[in-house]
Amino acid sequence: MLDVKNLQTHFFTRDGVAKAVDGVSFSLERGQILGLVGESGSGKSVTGFSILGLVDPPGRVTGGQILFDGDDLVAGGEPMLRQ
Repeated sequence: MLDVKNLQTHFFTRDGVAKAVDGVSFSLERGQILGLVGESGSGKSVTGFSILGLVDPPGRVTGGQILFDGDDLVAGGEPMLRQ
């Protein structure tokens, strides 16, 4: 159902690039529950926002795949997320 492969979400600022999520992968089938655990600032929320297409500028998903029922949400962009 949800397959995240090598997800990368970076924030581009005047001071450089902050790699908030860099290479996260996991799979979830219908009915499964996943808990993301980590220190403050480790990318848990940004991972969720990336999957939902809610990363605000200056951030953006820069790589990887987010597959939902076989559809690539990263490649499909905003129109795919609206479905």
